[in-house]
Amino acid sequence: MSTLAADLSLPENDPAKTSSQIASTDAQILSSNLNQQDIPDTDVTKVLDDKSKPDKGLSLEMEDDCHDDEEPRLKYQRLVGTLSDVLKKDAVSCMGVSDRFLAVGTHWGVVHIMDLIGTQVKRFQSHTATVNQVSIDDSGEFVASASDDGNVVINSLYTSDIQTYNFWRPVKAVSLEPDYSRKQTRQFVSGGMAGSLVLTGKGWFGNTNVAIHSGDGPIFHATWHGKYILWASETVRTETNDASSLVFLLDMMAVYWGNNTIVIVCLTSDFLYGEQGVNIYDTVTSQRFGRIERPQDSPRADLFRCSICWKSDTTILVGWADSVKVIEIKERSKHDVASGLSPKYVDVVYQFRTDFIVSGISPLGDALVLLGYITDLSPLRDVDVLNPDIAHQKAQPPEMHIVDLEGEAVANDVLSLIGYEHFQANDYLLVSPKDIVLARPRDIDDHIQWLVERQQYAEALCAADAAGSEYAGQSKVNTILDIGQKYMATLMADGNYLEAAQSCQKLLRTDQQLWEHWVHVFAAAKQLHIITPFVPLELPQLSSSVYDLILLNYLANDLDGLLQIIQLWSHDLYNIPVIINAVHSAFIRSPESVILIKIMLELYERNRQWDMVLYYGLCIHKPGVLDLVQKHNLFQTIELNALLVLQYDKHFIDAPGFQIPAFLEAMYIPESTSPVSIALQKVRTAVGAVGAQLLAGHTDRVLPFQVVQQLQGHSRFLHVYLDALFINDSQESHTFHTLQVELYAEYDYARLMWFLRHSKFYSIPKAFDVCEARDLVPEMAIEFTKDQNDEELWEEFLKYSMDKPAFIVGLLENLSAHIDPLRVIRLIPKGLRIPGLKNALIKIMTDCSVQKSLREGCEEVLVGDTWESTQNLYRQQRRGMRIQENGQCAICGGNTTNLGSLSSVTGIDSTPDLIVFFCHHQFHESCLDMDASTTNLQQKRSIHPHEAASMTARTKSTMAHTDRAIQSIYVRSNGHRIPAPLIPLAYAPTSYKPGLICPICRSSKRDAMQSV
Repeated sequence: MSTLAADLSLPENDPAKTSSQIASTDAQILSSNLNQQDIPDTDVTKVLDDKSKPDKGLSLEMEDDCHDDEEPRLKYQRLVGTLSDVLKKDAVSCMGVSDRFLAVGTHWGVVHIMDLIGTQVKRFQSHTATVNQVSIDDSGEFVASASDDGNVVINSLYTSDIQTYNFWRPVKAVSLEPDYSRKQTRQFVSGGMAGSLVLTGKGWFGNTNVAIHSGDGPIFHATWHGKYILWASETVRTETNDASSLVFLLDMMAVYWGNNTIVIVCLTSDFLYGEQGVNIYDTVTSQRFGRIERPQDSPRADLFRCSICWKSDTTILVGWADSVKVIEIKERSKHDVASGLSPKYVDVVYQFRTDFIVSGISPLGDALVLLGYITDLSPLRDVDVLNPDIAHQKAQPPEMHIVDLEGEAVANDVLSLIGYEHFQANDYLLVSPKDIVLARPRDIDDHIQWLVERQQYAEALCAADAAGSEYAGQSKVNTILDIGQKYMATLMADGNYLEAAQSCQKLLRTDQQLWEHWVHVFAAAKQLHIITPFVPLELPQLSSSVYDLILLNYLANDLDGLLQIIQLWSHDLYNIPVIINAVHSAFIRSPESVILIKIMLELYERNRQWDMVLYYGLCIHKPGVLDLVQKHNLFQTIELNALLVLQYDKHFIDAPGFQIPAFLEAMYIPESTSPVSIALQKVRTAVGAVGAQLLAGHTDRVLPFQVVQQLQGHSRFLHVYLDALFINDSQESHTFHTLQVELYAEYDYARLMWFLRHSKFYSIPKAFDVCEARDLVPEMAIEFTKDQNDEELWEEFLKYSMDKPAFIVGLLENLSAHIDPLRVIRLIPKGLRIPGLKNALIKIMTDCSVQKSLREGCEEVLVGDTWESTQNLYRQQRRGMRIQENGQCAICGGNTTNLGSLSSVTGIDSTPDLIVFFCHHQFHESCLDMDASTTNLQQKRSIHPHEAASMTARTKSTMAHTDRAIQSIYVRSNGHRIPAPLIPLAYAPTSYKPGLICPICRSSKRDAMQSV
């Protein structure tokens, strides 16, 4: 497994600085670097032969230097899991790899233990400053870390054992001995700004520290591989006595772990370009026997660091700037050793130059994997001061190059890592500060998949057959085909797609797997529309993914065909959520496509997602779709899509042939008699439409605040909704009444005054400003005064208007029916210029003439009605009144027809007068003089209650008729008093008793009022 890691370069501190100064400076640099890395994530895209097929979100753009169709050598996988969450807040500073896990050090001093898919297993807050290097022992039981806080910490992964070693200066390198967990010595090497490579281990009397090398400057990287220790140091050549002028830039190198292999390399640079190289130390002989020098004619060492990787126990791969070297450790002959030379030496067996900077290097079989940083080296050679424009220019994406040992290109992959434009060559390890990607060699499955994707079916079958048991007869893309399938493959290769599709039913029959396979083959050939008519819907029924594939193909190529298939196929065949998501994604890219909306409407209806059916039905104005609201309780949906609901109403109102109800004007403003324009009729129709009433009539489930917030910027719809809301519940909409003033003035001025009279919650200054801005103040003032009809208010208004020509003209034109125009004209100041006065006076005279004619006509009508009513009264008064033969007095019960019998009752020998009321009640005149209540009357007579009620009803009817006749004479005559004609007396003169009322009817009326 090859890994690439990246690290942000942190400027090192001057060796002369104290520990506190170093810590302070490091903290500032770390904060700055972390802020610069807050870069949004980007996807990595893998481009195959057609540069269009993504590979699970991983990324690389394949470029073959020799052949366009050459198969790539590597496949890539981005580590996600919890690692992505860690990198959002922190940045990678170093990394170690074992065959089971990753150890990631960060700038916040944390060591994260991750599995190979990026999930955090353990977390060690080992340090308080940047972790410069981590080291894992061969068994994978211990992890060591070195930091700028001066500590080396060794953590056990399976116990609670933690060992901390303080070296008092920033530690840049650490490496555990290969068998650290199994040896009693527990040795490790470390080095840093102190300038010494220290071997630390357990002794008889505690830990021992032995400096195995010093004097060459700071140690920036070290590794212990087998019996060799390799470290990088720097010999500083100073030409000044001012130590503060020295600047050190430290960068981590490429890290690769193989079996029993750990390579740790550091590149240092100084202000005056000291000698740089990598030293090799033999732990058996305790001698340093080799040094790898920086190539000649290389750019400044602080610009591009060295990358080193062990290919084997004796072969080292070195990449430095644009130079690559393959170095072998060889043993000298006994003769040379006897002459005083070291037993071993290093030999450069291969070397070549590249056209890019080598940021990382790793072996891949007999080839090399190089992480390339693309830049122009010409302005960087032989310069002491870097041009600021070059230093701050954005970087290109890094590239992965596979080359042979001679430097010939095999493959070239462009990596799109997160935030690559902000990183420089020294930032990469095959890991970036915000991203980690694993690169692996492709296996047989990948090879066959690659062949099938290029429709090289014969070669794929040969490869599968040659692989035998390793391939196990299965591929991630296809199945091993028999001779019949080869024939179909030949047809497909020749472009005979229709013939191949027609052959499917004969060759595949009811084999579900083969059917699904060939559907995928046609999909790869982009000919799914040819095989679709032959695809079985039952016997066999294929897996839902196959039908999904067909539908998705139609989604990309034939939307009309997709709609027909969805209407034809049962929704049980395919995965509706998958298709819905795909169609929705296409709709996002083409939001104006009506056919896509129809497709989604069909899918959601089959999936019984009524809220989405309602939404897309509103989008395409499907008739009757609002019926779903109450049927399926979708009030929340219309609350969230109020604008669509009102647009839905408007669509049908504006449609040709739509009949606007004639009653709308009378419904909303009954006192208005002015004609209503078509536009205003449509607005009022929208107020009473289904959508507006659903929104306004269910405020318990559709919150007005939510609706108003959506309709901001759509004033017409806002007026329609608030008008409907005010009509349904004026209290519920009181917070929006001030807003409605302006809306009424804009869209329905005729109802503005009506609204102002019925609302108490609007801002009067705001309403005045709106009316004044639209020049409506005179009209509104006149309307208000007319409504109040108060004499004092009229007087004040006339005084206020006399110096305002607009008000004077408005009064003359609108108030002739409420106030005498002469009164207004007499109050006009002399010399006042009044524009429009002439037309106003002409209108007054015209109105007066019309009113005079109307009055004369009305007078004639009233006189005629008065006379007719008088005659009617006269006839009523002349009507006879029948007196029964055995009539009884309603008070005493005596006979009213045999008046002589009264003396036997009262003891008075006289002939009493008989009084009969229009209610047909009869009384002796002497009995009426008695003060008796209605209760006493009922006790003295034996009259049935029903009879009394009937008599009362007749009496009320007669009185009501008489009252109407009299009222018609004296009220409707408009001032004319026409006395009623005298009614001739048919009998002897009778005396008139004013105030005489039938006591029975009076009692019944009093009881009725008391009951109420």
